[in-house]
Amino acid sequence: EYLIRTPLKELLPQLDAQRFWQVHRAVVVRADAIEQVQRDEAGKLHLRLHGRPGERIAVSRLYAHLFKAM
Repeated sequence: EYLIRTPLKELLPQLDAQRFWQVHRAVVVRADAIEQVQRDEAGKLHLRLHGRPGERIAVSRLYAHLFKAM
């Protein structure tokens, strides 16, 4: 986890799109850090990351297509 004071709009073009996925307006995750993808009762997706067992990261509808194949 890192604190970077660069807007995502500027940072995302510098990242490898195969390795780093934007999953919400203010959240980018490294794809190989994703341990599990869960769908809740309302149909919304949440991620669990390796080494972060108690934390769930919401996936917005705009980025849900990244997880259709999973």
